[in-house]
Amino acid sequence: MNVRYLSVVALVVCAGTLVGCKSDSMPVNAEGEYIGTAPHARPSTGWSRSVKLAPPDRSAEAAPAPAPAPAAAPAPRAAATTGDVMYIPTGERSTSALMVEKIFPRTVSVGQPFEYTIKTTNISGMTLNNVTVNEVTPTNFTVQSVTPQGSNGSFNLGNLNPGESKSIIFKGAAAGTGTINACASANYTFALCHTINVVQPALAITKTITPEAILNCTPINMTVEVKNTGSGEAMNVRVTDQLPAGLTLANGGTSFDEAIGNLPAGASRTITKELKAASVGRYENMASTKADGINAVNSNRVAVVVKQPKLEITCKAGGQVMMGRDACYEMTVSNKGDAVSNNTKVTATLPAGVTVSNAGEGAATGGSYTVNVGSLAAGASKTFRFCLRTNTIQPLNVSATATGDCSAPANTNCSINVYGVADIGTLVTDLDGVVPLGDPHTYQVAVKNQGQIQLTNTRMVVTLPAGIQFLSSPLGKLEGNKVVFNFGTIAPGDTVNSNFVVKGVTVGEHLVIGETTANEIKTPVRDDELTAFFEK
Repeated sequence: MNVRYLSVVALVVCAGTLVGCKSDSMPVNAEGEYIGTAPHARPSTGWSRSVKLAPPDRSAEAAPAPAPAPAAAPAPRAAATTGDVMYIPTGERSTSALMVEKIFPRTVSVGQPFEYTIKTTNISGMTLNNVTVNEVTPTNFTVQSVTPQGSNGSFNLGNLNPGESKSIIFKGAAAGTGTINACASANYTFALCHTINVVQPALAITKTITPEAILNCTPINMTVEVKNTGSGEAMNVRVTDQLPAGLTLANGGTSFDEAIGNLPAGASRTITKELKAASVGRYENMASTKADGINAVNSNRVAVVVKQPKLEITCKAGGQVMMGRDACYEMTVSNKGDAVSNNTKVTATLPAGVTVSNAGEGAATGGSYTVNVGSLAAGASKTFRFCLRTNTIQPLNVSATATGDCSAPANTNCSINVYGVADIGTLVTDLDGVVPLGDPHTYQVAVKNQGQIQLTNTRMVVTLPAGIQFLSSPLGKLEGNKVVFNFGTIAPGDTVNSNFVVKGVTVGEHLVIGETTANEIKTPVRDDELTAFFEK
Protein backbone atom coordinates (compact mmCIF):
# COMPACT_ATOMS: atom_id res chain seq x y z
CA MET A 1 0.00 0.00 0.00
CA ASN A 2 1.34 3.45 -0.92
CA VAL A 3 0.76 6.20 1.66
CA ARG A 4 1.12 9.85 0.74
CA TYR A 5 1.96 12.29 3.52
CA LEU A 6 1.09 15.90 2.83
CA SER A 7 2.57 18.51 5.17
CA VAL A 8 1.49 22.09 4.91
CA VAL A 9 3.39 24.12 7.46
CA ALA A 10 3.17 27.80 8.19
CA LEU A 11 5.19 29.75 10.71
CA VAL A 12 5.77 33.43 11.00
CA VAL A 13 9.01 35.34 11.05
CA CYS A 14 8.88 39.00 11.89
CA ALA A 15 10.98 42.05 11.20
CA GLY A 16 10.92 45.06 13.47
CA THR A 17 8.63 45.25 16.50
CA LEU A 18 5.30 43.51 16.14
CA VAL A 19 3.07 42.27 18.93
CA GLY A 20 2.54 38.50 18.76
CA CYS A 21 5.42 37.83 16.38
CA LYS A 22 8.56 36.41 17.88
CA SER A 23 11.74 37.92 16.49
CA ASP A 24 15.13 36.40 17.05
CA SER A 25 17.12 39.54 16.44
CA MET A 26 20.86 39.30 16.09
CA PRO A 27 22.81 42.19 17.79
CA VAL A 28 25.60 43.99 15.98
CA ASN A 29 28.77 45.56 17.31
CA ALA A 30 30.27 48.95 16.56
CA GLU A 31 31.69 47.69 13.27
CA GLY A 32 28.28 46.55 12.03
CA GLU A 33 28.94 42.79 12.59
CA TYR A 34 26.46 40.33 13.98
CA ILE A 35 27.41 38.95 17.31
CA GLY A 36 26.32 35.31 17.21
CA THR A 37 26.23 32.28 14.91
CA ALA A 38 25.37 32.10 11.27
CA PRO A 39 21.65 31.91 10.50
CA HIS A 40 21.99 28.26 9.50
CA ALA A 41 22.67 27.20 13.06
CA ARG A 42 20.31 28.58 15.58
CA PRO A 43 20.82 27.12 19.03
CA SER A 44 18.10 27.25 21.59
CA THR A 45 20.00 29.73 23.73
CA GLY A 46 22.21 32.74 22.84
CA TRP A 47 24.67 33.38 20.03
CA SER A 48 28.10 31.94 20.27
CA ARG A 49 30.24 33.84 17.78
CA SER A 50 30.46 36.95 15.66
CA VAL A 51 29.76 36.82 11.89
CA LYS A 52 29.66 39.73 9.43
CA LEU A 53 26.89 39.21 6.92
CA ALA A 54 27.61 40.14 3.34
CA PRO A 55 24.94 41.81 1.31
CA PRO A 56 22.50 39.24 -0.14
CA ASP A 57 23.63 37.50 -3.36
CA ARG A 58 21.06 38.25 -6.02
CA SER A 59 23.08 37.24 -9.06
CA ALA A 60 20.96 34.12 -9.77
CA GLU A 61 17.58 35.66 -9.06
CA ALA A 62 15.26 37.03 -11.70
CA ALA A 63 14.66 40.81 -11.51
CA PRO A 64 12.44 43.12 -13.50
CA ALA A 65 13.99 45.19 -16.21
CA PRO A 66 15.86 48.05 -14.56
CA ALA A 67 14.39 51.59 -14.73
CA PRO A 68 16.49 54.33 -16.21
CA ALA A 69 19.26 55.05 -13.75
CA PRO A 70 19.03 58.39 -11.93
CA ALA A 71 21.92 60.69 -11.83
CA ALA A 72 24.72 59.18 -9.83
CA ALA A 73 24.85 60.29 -6.21
CA PRO A 74 27.42 59.64 -3.58
CA ALA A 75 26.78 56.21 -2.10
CA PRO A 76 25.64 56.44 1.49
CA ARG A 77 27.42 54.49 4.07
CA ALA A 78 25.84 50.98 4.32
CA ALA A 79 23.59 50.67 7.30
CA ALA A 80 24.22 47.92 9.80
CA THR A 81 22.04 44.88 9.11
CA THR A 82 20.33 42.43 11.41
CA GLY A 83 18.16 39.44 10.82
CA ASP A 84 15.67 36.92 12.13
CA VAL A 85 15.42 33.20 11.41
CA MET A 86 12.83 30.52 11.95
CA TYR A 87 12.74 26.76 11.35
CA ILE A 88 9.67 25.05 9.99
CA PRO A 89 7.86 23.04 11.20
CA THR A 90 9.31 22.41 14.68
CA GLY A 91 11.21 25.61 15.40
CA GLU A 92 14.35 23.58 15.81
CA ARG A 93 16.86 23.14 12.97
CA SER A 94 17.61 19.51 13.76
CA THR A 95 14.00 18.49 13.32
CA SER A 96 12.88 20.98 10.65
CA ALA A 97 12.93 21.06 6.88
CA LEU A 98 12.67 24.72 5.88
CA MET A 99 14.74 27.64 7.22
CA VAL A 100 13.35 31.13 6.62
CA GLU A 101 15.60 34.15 7.22
CA LYS A 102 14.83 37.87 7.20
CA ILE A 103 17.78 40.16 6.61
CA PHE A 104 17.14 43.92 6.98
CA PRO A 105 18.85 47.17 8.03
CA ARG A 106 18.81 47.93 11.70
CA THR A 107 18.08 51.62 11.13
CA VAL A 108 16.94 53.54 8.03
CA SER A 109 16.27 57.21 7.26
CA VAL A 110 12.93 58.57 6.09
CA GLY A 111 12.75 58.52 2.30
CA GLN A 112 16.14 56.86 1.99
CA PRO A 113 15.88 53.73 -0.30
CA PHE A 114 16.84 50.43 1.25
CA GLU A 115 16.05 46.75 0.81
CA TYR A 116 15.39 43.73 2.94
CA THR A 117 15.46 40.04 2.02
CA ILE A 118 13.45 36.96 2.89
CA LYS A 119 15.60 33.93 2.22
CA THR A 120 14.27 30.33 2.23
CA THR A 121 16.59 27.32 2.42
CA ASN A 122 15.80 23.60 2.23
CA ILE A 123 17.73 22.09 5.14
CA SER A 124 16.17 18.62 4.72
CA GLY A 125 17.29 15.68 2.67
CA MET A 126 14.29 15.67 0.36
CA THR A 127 12.60 18.05 -2.04
CA LEU A 128 10.11 20.53 -0.62
CA ASN A 129 7.20 21.22 -2.93
CA ASN A 130 5.15 24.37 -3.39
CA VAL A 131 7.24 26.52 -1.04
CA THR A 132 5.19 29.65 -0.46
CA VAL A 133 6.10 32.78 1.52
CA ASN A 134 3.40 35.22 2.61
CA GLU A 135 4.60 38.67 3.58
CA VAL A 136 2.19 41.02 5.24
CA THR A 137 2.55 44.46 3.70
CA PRO A 138 4.94 46.34 5.97
CA THR A 139 3.59 49.39 7.83
CA ASN A 140 5.23 52.75 7.25
CA PHE A 141 6.98 51.36 4.10
CA THR A 142 6.61 52.49 0.56
CA VAL A 143 7.34 49.53 -1.77
CA GLN A 144 9.26 50.39 -4.86
CA SER A 145 9.87 46.82 -6.21
CA VAL A 146 9.76 43.19 -5.17
CA THR A 147 11.84 40.47 -6.81
CA PRO A 148 10.38 38.06 -7.65
CA GLN A 149 6.90 39.50 -7.87
CA GLY A 150 4.12 37.92 -5.89
CA SER A 151 0.38 38.20 -5.75
CA ASN A 152 -1.34 39.93 -2.86
CA GLY A 153 1.67 39.39 -0.66
CA SER A 154 2.03 35.69 -1.53
CA PHE A 155 5.18 34.43 -3.20
CA ASN A 156 5.22 30.87 -4.64
CA LEU A 157 8.87 29.86 -4.90
CA GLY A 158 8.10 26.44 -6.36
CA ASN A 159 10.16 23.43 -5.31
CA LEU A 160 13.36 23.53 -3.30
CA ASN A 161 15.85 20.71 -3.69
CA PRO A 162 17.90 19.68 -0.66
CA GLY A 163 20.33 22.53 0.21
CA GLU A 164 18.77 24.91 -2.31
CA SER A 165 17.92 28.53 -1.35
CA LYS A 166 15.63 31.12 -2.91
CA SER A 167 15.21 34.75 -1.85
CA ILE A 168 12.64 37.54 -2.11
CA ILE A 169 14.05 41.09 -2.18
CA PHE A 170 11.91 44.04 -1.17
CA LYS A 171 13.04 47.54 -2.15
CA GLY A 172 11.50 50.74 -0.87
CA ALA A 173 11.79 53.54 1.69
CA ALA A 174 10.36 54.50 5.08
CA ALA A 175 7.31 56.73 4.76
CA GLY A 176 7.93 58.43 8.11
CA THR A 177 9.64 58.16 11.40
CA GLY A 178 8.74 55.39 13.78
CA THR A 179 8.99 51.68 13.01
CA ILE A 180 8.44 49.44 10.05
CA ASN A 181 6.76 46.25 11.04
CA ALA A 182 6.37 43.22 8.71
CA CYS A 183 5.68 39.55 9.39
CA ALA A 184 6.20 36.66 7.01
CA SER A 185 4.85 33.15 7.08
CA ALA A 186 5.89 30.19 5.00
CA ASN A 187 4.52 26.79 4.07
CA TYR A 188 5.36 23.89 1.84
CA THR A 189 4.17 20.37 0.99
CA PHE A 190 5.82 17.00 0.94
CA ALA A 191 5.01 14.69 -1.95
CA LEU A 192 5.37 10.93 -1.87
CA CYS A 193 6.28 10.22 -5.49
CA HIS A 194 6.69 7.07 -7.48
CA THR A 195 7.94 6.24 -10.95
CA ILE A 196 6.47 3.60 -13.22
CA ASN A 197 8.37 2.74 -16.36
CA VAL A 198 6.02 2.61 -19.29
CA VAL A 199 7.27 0.24 -21.98
CA GLN A 200 5.93 -1.08 -25.22
CA PRO A 201 7.48 -4.33 -26.42
CA ALA A 202 6.99 -5.05 -30.10
CA LEU A 203 7.67 -8.22 -32.05
CA ALA A 204 9.14 -8.59 -35.53
CA ILE A 205 9.36 -11.99 -37.21
CA THR A 206 11.48 -12.94 -40.20
CA LYS A 207 11.27 -16.26 -42.01
CA THR A 208 13.77 -17.79 -44.42
CA ILE A 209 13.69 -21.08 -46.33
CA THR A 210 15.87 -22.96 -48.78
CA PRO A 211 14.81 -21.37 -52.09
CA GLU A 212 15.29 -24.49 -54.20
CA ALA A 213 15.59 -28.16 -53.31
CA ILE A 214 15.68 -31.55 -55.01
CA LEU A 215 12.91 -33.93 -54.02
CA ASN A 216 14.02 -36.54 -51.47
CA CYS A 217 17.62 -35.59 -52.10
CA THR A 218 18.63 -32.17 -50.79
CA PRO A 219 17.39 -30.80 -47.44
CA ILE A 220 14.84 -28.02 -47.04
CA ASN A 221 15.88 -25.85 -44.10
CA MET A 222 13.61 -23.22 -42.60
CA THR A 223 14.50 -20.62 -39.96
CA VAL A 224 12.20 -18.28 -38.07
CA GLU A 225 13.75 -15.35 -36.18
CA VAL A 226 11.70 -13.40 -33.66
CA LYS A 227 13.04 -10.08 -32.35
CA ASN A 228 11.74 -7.68 -29.72
CA THR A 229 12.04 -4.34 -31.49
CA GLY A 230 10.22 -2.38 -28.80
CA SER A 231 11.02 -1.37 -25.24
CA GLY A 232 10.51 -3.64 -22.27
CA GLU A 233 10.38 -7.41 -22.12
CA ALA A 234 7.93 -9.37 -24.26
CA MET A 235 6.40 -12.08 -22.11
CA ASN A 236 5.48 -15.65 -23.12
CA VAL A 237 6.46 -15.34 -26.76
CA ARG A 238 5.19 -18.10 -29.06
CA VAL A 239 5.84 -18.93 -32.72
CA THR A 240 3.34 -20.78 -34.88
CA ASP A 241 3.59 -22.03 -38.44
CA GLN A 242 1.01 -23.94 -40.45
CA LEU A 243 2.88 -25.55 -43.32
CA PRO A 244 1.32 -25.66 -46.78
CA ALA A 245 -0.15 -28.93 -48.03
CA GLY A 246 2.56 -31.28 -49.26
CA LEU A 247 5.27 -29.85 -46.99
CA THR A 248 5.92 -31.48 -43.63
CA LEU A 249 8.38 -31.42 -40.80
CA ALA A 250 11.05 -34.09 -40.71
CA ASN A 251 8.96 -36.01 -38.16
CA GLY A 252 5.87 -35.81 -40.34
CA GLY A 253 4.09 -32.95 -38.60
CA THR A 254 2.25 -30.36 -40.65
CA SER A 255 2.57 -27.46 -38.18
CA PHE A 256 4.29 -26.32 -35.02
CA ASP A 257 3.45 -24.06 -32.11
CA GLU A 258 6.57 -23.41 -30.09
CA ALA A 259 7.09 -21.35 -26.92
CA ILE A 260 10.34 -19.40 -26.80
CA GLY A 261 9.76 -17.78 -23.39
CA ASN A 262 10.38 -14.15 -22.56
CA LEU A 263 12.25 -11.86 -24.91
CA PRO A 264 14.04 -8.76 -23.53
CA ALA A 265 14.07 -5.56 -25.56
CA GLY A 266 16.48 -5.88 -28.48
CA ALA A 267 16.89 -9.63 -28.03
CA SER A 268 16.06 -12.24 -30.65
CA ARG A 269 15.53 -15.98 -30.86
CA THR A 270 15.84 -18.27 -33.86
CA ILE A 271 14.02 -21.52 -34.55
CA THR A 272 15.37 -23.91 -37.18
CA LYS A 273 13.35 -26.71 -38.76
CA GLU A 274 14.09 -29.29 -41.45
CA LEU A 275 11.26 -29.91 -43.90
CA LYS A 276 10.49 -32.44 -46.59
CA ALA A 277 8.22 -32.29 -49.61
CA ALA A 278 5.86 -34.96 -50.87
CA SER A 279 6.26 -34.04 -54.52
CA VAL A 280 7.75 -31.47 -56.83
CA GLY A 281 6.18 -28.04 -56.90
CA ARG A 282 6.20 -24.62 -55.27
CA TYR A 283 5.38 -24.30 -51.59
CA GLU A 284 4.93 -20.97 -49.83
CA ASN A 285 3.62 -19.68 -46.51
CA MET A 286 4.46 -17.47 -43.55
CA ALA A 287 4.84 -17.88 -39.80
CA SER A 288 3.46 -15.75 -36.96
CA THR A 289 4.39 -14.79 -33.42
CA LYS A 290 2.55 -13.37 -30.44
CA ALA A 291 3.12 -12.62 -26.76
CA ASP A 292 1.18 -11.45 -23.72
CA GLY A 293 -0.51 -8.20 -24.72
CA ILE A 294 0.81 -8.41 -28.29
CA ASN A 295 -1.46 -9.62 -31.05
CA ALA A 296 -0.20 -12.05 -33.67
CA VAL A 297 2.42 -10.61 -36.04
CA ASN A 298 2.96 -12.32 -39.39
CA SER A 299 6.32 -12.89 -41.01
CA ASN A 300 7.25 -12.29 -44.61
CA ARG A 301 5.98 -14.87 -47.08
CA VAL A 302 8.65 -17.31 -48.28
CA ALA A 303 8.65 -20.01 -50.95
CA VAL A 304 10.63 -23.12 -51.80
CA VAL A 305 10.60 -24.65 -55.26
CA VAL A 306 11.06 -28.42 -55.16
CA LYS A 307 12.45 -29.93 -58.33
CA GLN A 308 13.59 -33.37 -59.46
CA PRO A 309 15.48 -34.82 -62.40
CA LYS A 310 13.55 -37.51 -64.26
CA LEU A 311 15.50 -39.93 -66.40
CA GLU A 312 14.18 -41.81 -69.41
CA ILE A 313 16.11 -44.23 -71.61
CA THR A 314 15.29 -45.68 -75.01
CA CYS A 315 17.00 -48.31 -77.13
CA LYS A 316 17.11 -48.78 -80.90
CA ALA A 317 18.44 -51.94 -82.52
CA GLY A 318 18.23 -53.69 -85.90
CA GLY A 319 15.76 -56.51 -86.18
CA GLN A 320 18.31 -59.15 -87.02
CA VAL A 321 21.92 -59.63 -87.94
CA MET A 322 23.96 -62.41 -89.44
CA MET A 323 25.94 -64.46 -87.02
CA GLY A 324 29.49 -63.18 -86.68
CA ARG A 325 28.55 -59.72 -87.76
CA ASP A 326 28.15 -56.58 -85.58
CA ALA A 327 24.86 -56.31 -83.76
CA CYS A 328 24.68 -52.62 -82.83
CA TYR A 329 22.53 -50.84 -80.27
CA GLU A 330 21.74 -47.12 -80.01
CA MET A 331 20.64 -45.88 -76.62
CA THR A 332 19.44 -42.40 -75.63
CA VAL A 333 19.15 -41.23 -72.03
CA SER A 334 17.07 -38.07 -71.46
CA ASN A 335 16.36 -35.85 -68.47
CA LYS A 336 12.66 -35.08 -68.60
CA GLY A 337 12.66 -33.40 -65.18
CA ASP A 338 13.28 -29.82 -64.08
CA ALA A 339 16.60 -30.26 -62.25
CA VAL A 340 20.10 -31.35 -63.24
CA SER A 341 20.82 -35.06 -63.00
CA ASN A 342 24.32 -35.47 -61.62
CA ASN A 343 26.46 -38.61 -61.84
CA THR A 344 24.25 -39.98 -64.57
CA LYS A 345 25.22 -43.46 -65.67
CA VAL A 346 23.84 -46.11 -68.01
CA THR A 347 24.57 -49.78 -67.36
CA ALA A 348 23.58 -52.47 -69.88
CA THR A 349 23.47 -56.17 -69.09
CA LEU A 350 24.83 -58.22 -72.00
CA PRO A 351 23.74 -61.70 -73.04
CA ALA A 352 26.09 -64.63 -72.62
CA GLY A 353 28.39 -65.67 -75.39
CA VAL A 354 28.96 -62.25 -76.88
CA THR A 355 31.91 -59.96 -77.25
CA VAL A 356 31.84 -56.15 -77.44
CA SER A 357 33.15 -55.38 -80.87
CA ASN A 358 32.70 -51.60 -80.58
CA ALA A 359 32.48 -50.01 -77.12
CA GLY A 360 31.94 -46.45 -78.34
CA GLU A 361 31.93 -44.06 -75.34
CA GLY A 362 31.53 -46.79 -72.77
CA ALA A 363 33.47 -49.68 -71.34
CA ALA A 364 32.69 -53.36 -71.06
CA THR A 365 33.43 -55.27 -67.88
CA GLY A 366 32.40 -58.84 -67.49
CA GLY A 367 28.82 -59.18 -68.60
CA SER A 368 27.99 -55.46 -68.52
CA TYR A 369 28.57 -52.34 -70.52
CA THR A 370 28.69 -48.92 -68.80
CA VAL A 371 28.61 -45.33 -70.02
CA ASN A 372 29.30 -42.50 -67.56
CA VAL A 373 27.17 -39.62 -68.82
CA GLY A 374 27.93 -37.23 -65.93
CA SER A 375 25.70 -34.18 -65.47
CA LEU A 376 22.60 -34.06 -67.60
CA ALA A 377 20.74 -30.77 -67.58
CA ALA A 378 16.97 -30.58 -67.43
CA GLY A 379 15.63 -31.22 -70.93
CA ALA A 380 18.96 -32.54 -72.22
CA SER A 381 19.71 -35.97 -73.67
CA LYS A 382 22.71 -38.11 -74.54
CA THR A 383 22.92 -40.77 -77.28
CA PHE A 384 25.61 -43.45 -77.52
CA ARG A 385 26.18 -46.62 -79.57
CA PHE A 386 27.88 -49.95 -79.00
CA CYS A 387 28.09 -53.23 -80.95
CA LEU A 388 28.19 -56.93 -80.04
CA ARG A 389 29.15 -60.09 -81.89
CA THR A 390 28.28 -63.72 -81.40
CA ASN A 391 29.00 -67.01 -83.14
CA THR A 392 25.78 -68.59 -82.07
CA ILE A 393 22.30 -68.10 -83.26
CA GLN A 394 20.38 -66.51 -80.44
CA PRO A 395 18.34 -63.44 -79.66
CA LEU A 396 20.68 -60.82 -78.25
CA ASN A 397 18.53 -59.33 -75.52
CA VAL A 398 20.11 -56.25 -73.87
CA SER A 399 18.56 -54.57 -70.82
CA ALA A 400 19.84 -51.17 -69.65
CA THR A 401 19.28 -48.99 -66.57
CA ALA A 402 19.90 -45.26 -66.32
CA THR A 403 20.67 -43.88 -62.86
CA GLY A 404 21.57 -40.46 -61.46
CA ASP A 405 21.61 -38.50 -58.24
CA CYS A 406 18.13 -37.70 -56.95
CA SER A 407 16.40 -39.47 -59.83
CA ALA A 408 14.46 -42.70 -59.94
CA PRO A 409 16.12 -45.36 -62.16
CA ALA A 410 14.86 -45.72 -65.73
CA ASN A 411 14.92 -49.01 -67.63
CA THR A 412 14.77 -50.18 -71.21
CA ASN A 413 15.50 -53.29 -73.22
CA CYS A 414 15.82 -54.24 -76.84
CA SER A 415 16.83 -57.27 -78.83
CA ILE A 416 18.55 -58.24 -82.06
CA ASN A 417 17.86 -61.62 -83.58
CA VAL A 418 21.05 -63.34 -84.81
CA TYR A 419 20.60 -65.59 -87.78
CA GLY A 420 22.99 -67.87 -89.62
CA VAL A 421 23.40 -68.81 -93.33
CA ALA A 422 23.15 -72.45 -94.25
CA ASP A 423 25.60 -74.01 -96.69
CA ILE A 424 26.42 -77.55 -97.57
CA GLY A 425 29.24 -79.35 -99.30
CA THR A 426 28.63 -82.84 -100.81
CA LEU A 427 30.74 -85.48 -102.46
CA VAL A 428 30.09 -88.72 -104.41
CA THR A 429 33.29 -90.17 -105.87
CA ASP A 430 35.30 -93.29 -106.49
CA LEU A 431 39.01 -93.82 -106.54
CA ASP A 432 39.19 -95.76 -109.85
CA GLY A 433 37.15 -94.78 -112.85
CA VAL A 434 37.79 -97.99 -114.92
CA VAL A 435 36.46 -101.15 -113.30
CA PRO A 436 36.24 -104.77 -114.57
CA LEU A 437 32.79 -106.30 -114.73
CA GLY A 438 31.88 -108.28 -111.64
CA ASP A 439 34.59 -106.78 -109.40
CA PRO A 440 33.42 -104.94 -106.24
CA HIS A 441 33.72 -101.20 -106.64
CA THR A 442 33.47 -98.62 -103.76
CA TYR A 443 31.99 -95.15 -103.96
CA GLN A 444 32.82 -92.63 -101.25
CA VAL A 445 30.10 -90.15 -100.08
CA ALA A 446 30.55 -87.11 -97.79
CA VAL A 447 28.43 -84.19 -96.57
CA LYS A 448 30.00 -81.13 -94.91
CA ASN A 449 28.15 -78.30 -93.13
CA GLN A 450 29.88 -75.30 -94.61
CA GLY A 451 27.33 -72.83 -93.26
CA GLN A 452 26.74 -71.01 -89.92
CA ILE A 453 23.83 -73.01 -88.67
CA GLN A 454 23.08 -76.63 -88.10
CA LEU A 455 21.79 -78.72 -90.92
CA THR A 456 18.90 -80.86 -89.89
CA ASN A 457 17.30 -83.87 -91.55
CA THR A 458 20.29 -84.11 -93.84
CA ARG A 459 19.72 -86.82 -96.46
CA MET A 460 21.70 -88.07 -99.46
CA VAL A 461 20.04 -90.28 -102.10
CA VAL A 462 22.33 -91.99 -104.65
CA THR A 463 20.57 -93.33 -107.75
CA LEU A 464 22.21 -96.39 -109.38
CA PRO A 465 21.95 -96.94 -113.15
CA ALA A 466 20.72 -100.27 -114.64
CA GLY A 467 24.24 -101.56 -115.33
CA ILE A 468 25.30 -101.43 -111.67
CA GLN A 469 24.25 -103.72 -108.85
CA PHE A 470 24.29 -102.65 -105.14
CA LEU A 471 26.31 -104.89 -102.88
CA SER A 472 26.65 -103.18 -99.42
CA SER A 473 26.97 -99.95 -97.35
CA PRO A 474 27.67 -99.24 -93.63
CA LEU A 475 25.10 -96.45 -93.50
CA GLY A 476 23.21 -96.47 -96.72
CA LYS A 477 20.11 -98.50 -97.37
CA LEU A 478 18.92 -99.71 -100.72
CA GLU A 479 15.53 -98.58 -101.68
CA GLY A 480 14.77 -99.84 -105.14
CA ASN A 481 17.63 -98.62 -107.24
CA LYS A 482 18.57 -95.93 -104.73
CA VAL A 483 21.01 -95.95 -101.85
CA VAL A 484 19.66 -93.65 -99.12
CA PHE A 485 21.88 -92.05 -96.43
CA ASN A 486 20.04 -90.35 -93.55
CA PHE A 487 22.77 -88.21 -91.91
CA GLY A 488 20.39 -86.29 -89.61
CA THR A 489 21.82 -83.14 -87.95
CA ILE A 490 25.20 -81.83 -88.91
CA ALA A 491 26.77 -78.98 -86.93
CA PRO A 492 28.51 -76.12 -88.67
CA GLY A 493 31.95 -77.23 -89.75
CA ASP A 494 31.28 -80.93 -89.28
CA THR A 495 31.57 -83.53 -91.98
CA VAL A 496 29.93 -86.96 -92.21
CA ASN A 497 31.37 -89.70 -94.43
CA SER A 498 30.18 -93.06 -95.69
CA ASN A 499 30.43 -95.37 -98.72
CA PHE A 500 28.63 -98.02 -100.62
CA VAL A 501 29.93 -101.02 -102.72
CA VAL A 502 28.60 -102.08 -106.12
CA LYS A 503 29.63 -104.25 -109.15
CA GLY A 504 29.18 -103.66 -112.81
CA VAL A 505 26.85 -106.09 -114.65
CA THR A 506 27.00 -104.58 -118.11
CA VAL A 507 29.88 -103.12 -120.05
CA GLY A 508 29.86 -99.38 -120.63
CA GLU A 509 29.84 -96.03 -118.92
CA HIS A 510 27.51 -95.88 -115.98
CA LEU A 511 26.60 -92.61 -114.19
CA VAL A 512 25.93 -92.62 -110.42
CA ILE A 513 23.86 -89.60 -109.34
CA GLY A 514 23.77 -88.31 -105.71
CA GLU A 515 21.28 -85.74 -104.44
CA THR A 516 21.61 -84.18 -100.95
CA THR A 517 18.92 -82.25 -99.11
CA ALA A 518 18.53 -80.63 -95.63
CA ASN A 519 15.80 -78.60 -93.99
CA GLU A 520 17.96 -75.49 -94.13
CA ILE A 521 18.90 -75.90 -97.80
CA LYS A 522 16.29 -74.84 -100.28
CA THR A 523 18.02 -76.28 -103.34
CA PRO A 524 19.04 -79.98 -103.44
CA VAL A 525 22.72 -80.49 -104.20
CA ARG A 526 23.56 -82.98 -106.97
CA ASP A 527 26.76 -84.95 -107.34
CA ASP A 528 27.48 -87.15 -110.45
CA GLU A 529 30.18 -89.76 -110.74
CA LEU A 530 30.88 -91.58 -114.07
CA THR A 531 32.53 -95.00 -114.04
CA ALA A 532 33.56 -97.18 -117.04
CA PHE A 533 33.06 -100.96 -116.72
CA PHE A 534 34.78 -103.43 -119.15
CA GLU A 535 35.11 -107.15 -119.81
CA LYS A 536 37.91 -108.92 -118.11
